[in-house]
Amino acid sequence: MRTSSFFSKASGFLRSHASSSKLLVLLSLSSAGSFVAYSDSQAETSTPNLDLAQKDPKKKRIVVLGTGWAGTSFLKDLDISSCDVQVVSPRNYFAFTPLLPSVTCGTVEARSIVEPVRNIVKKRNGEIRFWEAECLKIDAANNRVMCRSNIENLVGNREFSLEYDYLVVAVGAQVNTFNTPGVKENCYFLKEVEDAQKIRAGVIDCFEKAVLPGLSEEERRTNLHFVIVGGGPTGVEFAAELHDFFQEDLVKLYPMVKDLVKITMVQSGDHILNMFDERISSFAERKFQRDGIEVLTGCRVLDVSEKAITMKNKAKGETSSVPHGLVVWSTGVGPRPLVRDFMEQIGQRKQRILATDEWLREDISAIFKAADKDNSGTLTVKEFQDVIEDIVIRYPQVDLYLKSKHLMDVTDLLRDPEGRERDEVDIEGFKLALSHVDSQMKSLPATAQVAAQQGAYLSHCFNRMEQCAENPEGPRRFRSTGRHAFRPFQYKHFGQFAPLGGEQAAAELPGDWVSMGHSTQWLWYSVYARKETRRRRKKKKRRLAMSKFTFYERISRAFRDNPQLSRVLIVSTISGGGLVAFSSASPFPVAHADSPAHGSPKKKVVVLGTGWAATSFLKNLKSSSYEVEVVSPRNYFAFTPLLPSVTNGTVDARSIVEPIRNIVNKRGPRCEFREAECYKIDAAKKKVYCKSTQVSNLGGKEEFSIDYDYLIIAVGARSNTFNTPGVEENCHFLKEVEDAQRIRRNVIDCFERASLPSVSDDEKRRILHFVVVGGGPTGVEFAAELHDFAIEDLAELYPSVKDLVKITLLEAGDHILNMFDKRITAFAEEKFQRDNIHVKTGSMVVKVSEKDISTKERSTGQTVSLPYGMVVWSTGIGTRPFVMEFMKQMGQTNRRVLATDEWLRVEGSDSIYAVGDCATINQRKVMEDIAVIFDKADKSKSGKLNITDAKEVVTDICERYPQVELYLKKKKMKNIVDLLKNAQGDGRKHLDIEVFKSALGEVDSQMKNLPATAQVAAQQGQYLADCFNRMEECEKNPEGPLRFRGSGRHRFHPFRYKHFGQFAPLGGEQAAAQLPGDWVSIGRSTQWLWYSVYASKQVSWRTRFLVVTDWGKRFIFGRDSSGI
Repeated sequence: MRTSSFFSKASGFLRSHASSSKLLVLLSLSSAGSFVAYSDSQAETSTPNLDLAQKDPKKKRIVVLGTGWAGTSFLKDLDISSCDVQVVSPRNYFAFTPLLPSVTCGTVEARSIVEPVRNIVKKRNGEIRFWEAECLKIDAANNRVMCRSNIENLVGNREFSLEYDYLVVAVGAQVNTFNTPGVKENCYFLKEVEDAQKIRAGVIDCFEKAVLPGLSEEERRTNLHFVIVGGGPTGVEFAAELHDFFQEDLVKLYPMVKDLVKITMVQSGDHILNMFDERISSFAERKFQRDGIEVLTGCRVLDVSEKAITMKNKAKGETSSVPHGLVVWSTGVGPRPLVRDFMEQIGQRKQRILATDEWLREDISAIFKAADKDNSGTLTVKEFQDVIEDIVIRYPQVDLYLKSKHLMDVTDLLRDPEGRERDEVDIEGFKLALSHVDSQMKSLPATAQVAAQQGAYLSHCFNRMEQCAENPEGPRRFRSTGRHAFRPFQYKHFGQFAPLGGEQAAAELPGDWVSMGHSTQWLWYSVYARKETRRRRKKKKRRLAMSKFTFYERISRAFRDNPQLSRVLIVSTISGGGLVAFSSASPFPVAHADSPAHGSPKKKVVVLGTGWAATSFLKNLKSSSYEVEVVSPRNYFAFTPLLPSVTNGTVDARSIVEPIRNIVNKRGPRCEFREAECYKIDAAKKKVYCKSTQVSNLGGKEEFSIDYDYLIIAVGARSNTFNTPGVEENCHFLKEVEDAQRIRRNVIDCFERASLPSVSDDEKRRILHFVVVGGGPTGVEFAAELHDFAIEDLAELYPSVKDLVKITLLEAGDHILNMFDKRITAFAEEKFQRDNIHVKTGSMVVKVSEKDISTKERSTGQTVSLPYGMVVWSTGIGTRPFVMEFMKQMGQTNRRVLATDEWLRVEGSDSIYAVGDCATINQRKVMEDIAVIFDKADKSKSGKLNITDAKEVVTDICERYPQVELYLKKKKMKNIVDLLKNAQGDGRKHLDIEVFKSALGEVDSQMKNLPATAQVAAQQGQYLADCFNRMEECEKNPEGPLRFRGSGRHRFHPFRYKHFGQFAPLGGEQAAAQLPGDWVSIGRSTQWLWYSVYASKQVSWRTRFLVVTDWGKRFIFGRDSSGI
């Protein structure tokens, strides 16, 4: 890299702008690497421009731009006792970027490699302030940086400026596309955590697209062709991770396309890993060849279109175009616009990046003059020896040159061309002796190792600034008098790694040592775990290492071999406390059935949705007489009761989801999954019409249809806004995992916005006012979680605004949790009052604007407007559009939700079932059938019914009409016979139709719709699977109640919901529970019961382990507040 013009151009600028002489630049060239530029002009003056502090008693203002490796290392080691430090970055976290390739394929969770910057700065007692904003411009002349907040919905001035005495620029670099057409539009990059998450989603999307019906094999191959541009460490590690991801995981989930996957690496140089030792490069290429990863060297990318990548082979001069499904661009970095603008200020407009080094040949005359003390025009060996140490320190390329020439001493450079020693040398001879030294100059690699060392070095300089101003410790100034205040930065190379997949890695270690193989991979685990920002990173990396050895497969085998173990789950904490939960190996009770007779035709069952009802059905369907096809826009099952915990970082989103293919693949080839959305049901033709949910679908058609024999609608519901103006535009909902993630990011954004220096106090109060609409279990739990998050975690990270936080819970009814026991309701309201969570009952929301929410108070009839920062709408559910269209087909236009009978069949169809939140059971009323019930019981047809006759149909009545049993419980009667006797009176032996009607006349008052809960949906899915498992058997031997309006019996018993209780976490490690038998439990012990039950009800051992681990991490380290 040519840098010769830097100081010659910069010195004039710095002399003309004296205030700029205090500018320090720590410029990251990537998310990992950086260079240091010292604005030391080397002018012929004794006044230092940069490295001497001004003797001012007040604290110096230091502004740090960036929170990458260099910026974070600087902050961690800086002694701030004499500094006022402000940090500016568009991201409020530090990311361990070397593990980004592991994030792309799910080996490591994104939040496991980030640390909130405020967790670092909070240890400095508030003397380091952080602003989540982007620096727009550096005004070096006026010691000022102009910044702008990129947080959405920020009211007020987004831009502000900060003044500084010293500025540290560590903003990293942006991807360099080399102006290649189509790269920005059609390629993925791998620079930030968000990039890694996008790549992971993109990889999964490619596989989901490839298994959609209607695609040719060539189109599937195109979708599954992954191209990586760049053969450096990042590109190589990503290719290796992607190969392992496919071979170890995706091949099991997508077996039908396992032979179509192709990975291609494109490298413009002659070898991949060309910055490593040749032995490593050769080993990597051979391993990739064995793994089937195609490596194309000597190829330069010319164009990237949506469907193909065009390359030119340098050796052959040929141009070729290759179709692709996904392209990752992992080559080249360039300066950000901010740095480019600054480079123009200091005269580096023509430079590619900000120059940082001086060349020895530019100072050769000054060095000679400084060494020639007698001004004789010649330099003796003794005079040269006096400046040798300063030369070696000031110009590290001298030492590198000596090593390359195997010279023992610098004086050996003064020998004559024949190798003889000389006593003295003139200026021309001196120049000749050192003329080749600069050939050893090399730019520092753009790695995290360099950046971290630079940050630590710079903080050391700041810590010793006053001391070194009085007693300089650096080399002498060859262009002026005196010495430099500090020794120049010297990079120490501790080695570098290249993970190659298959539990193998290569390492280049100091001393020209090279290590390759499995042992090197374990060395990589050890080093990267140690390099994490905090000790908790070490535990996560150990967990990463163990996962490589199929941990879950071993555990699963142990539980299969020892079934009794599958019913025990232990939840323990670091403090030594523990709780044992007795649980089935599956959160959904398993129904077993006899296999059907061989040779019978298989019916096709189409399941719409992957929620609680659908997943319960799939896990419990054991009969082999069905071909099952699952259609859903989401390829996972989510444990939705823990969504409030996701909103505040208590539990990670991926800890509560299980890929649906892990479930359906256990059923073998008879079950397939399509990631698509159903948009129409044609009941007459028995077809469902679907469309792909992918952003773009390479080849084939985005829409397709599926025939069915039985259709199960389990698509859940959407949030119901009740047509309230502004709700959809300005409110957050809490129905899906994505909703919880958005809420979490928005909560952090609110605190970051309120911390900006340009925001007034009134505006801060508004921003930190969180409004929750809906006093049901979800709204109450979210309010409690948010309160704990603010008090236990955010108060420490945002101390300046902790007293401005306000949480308001709006409920249209008289009480919150009105579906719970009154004792629980009262306790919850009292606890929220103690926690300063404002509960407003009898408040109906009438409008939500961008800044205010308007409510109508039922007690006064007045409309009140409340300013807010964020609103979460958690009240009411509505029917999805395509279900509403289907309801019109079935003649259910006037209904709110899809109606089914007691066997979960959609009314009007014998082959369509609906379960979960999208449907409700239309329970028949006793009084509608009272005449036929009487007639069925009156076998003598006398018009009279005695008690004996009634007893014969009692069981069928209670089973067919569950409201009868509820009524009996309310009246405290043992059975229906007591009810009939009570209506009969003492003097009558027979019941006529009128007395019979009188006896059962009030029974229907106990009819209630089932709640829209996970518990109901899971039981419905299990019940329906049991019906399908026993369908052939029950066709021959019906087991249901009597058909009062027909002959015979129903095939199955009707669905009966069994209530096992419900929880309401209230924060502060307290919860309330309403258990069967009218039991109520409140307090801390109930919270531990909640932990036990929710852990045991997870869908797999993987999610159980992750959720319990997340709870443990929260107890130890607190909740994560990084903005990802």
